[in-house]
Amino acid sequence: MDFVTGHVGWIEVICGPMFSGKSEELIRRLRRALIARKRVQVFKPALDDRYSAEEIVSHSDARMPSEVIRQPGEILTRLDWRTQVVGIDEANFMGQPLVDIASQLADSGKQVIIAGLDTDYMGRPFPPLPDLLCMAESITKTLAICLRCGNPAKHTQRLVESDDLIVVGARGMYEARCRRCFEAGVPKQEYLEFARPRATPGES
Repeated sequence: MDFVTGHVGWIEVICGPMFSGKSEELIRRLRRALIARKRVQVFKPALDDRYSAEEIVSHSDARMPSEVIRQPGEILTRLDWRTQVVGIDEANFMGQPLVDIASQLADSGKQVIIAGLDTDYMGRPFPPLPDLLCMAESITKTLAICLRCGNPAKHTQRLVESDDLIVVGARGMYEARCRRCFEAGVPKQEYLEFARPRATPGES
């Protein structure tokens, strides 16, 4: 790459379920980099427009301006060679090409901080996070609170009927669940509530 520097780069990954504070932690680290007078660029996928089209936004409403991309390769074309820290949110929306791009950035001397879901609505590893975790020098696993029992939650429970791997949404469509309360896919009770019309008086 033509922007290789003499600095040592590395990859930090922040992973966990929804509502566990991943984006908030990403924003915190990026703000610290700004305080340290480092040049920072932040990227998010265009698919994630839940709270803002041009900002990283946590569920607690922490915000930071970001550049919106449709493909991971755009990170390289938009990157200022002077940038020292690269932040990437919602890595689970970016696909496997992000792995090579993150490696190129780190090899070129950049500090790369990536946040994303590590498991999908079925409880399976969510690409590209597994490969990013293997490559990372630093890993932070965040946990949420299970809305059913209050225990630490590592899973994202989907509440709406869909077989698609990616369904963009927040509260009302997803909730955090612990290992015991998690139901892979859509919970049977929730599925029935969505799928069946309410019975009218007099119907058997």
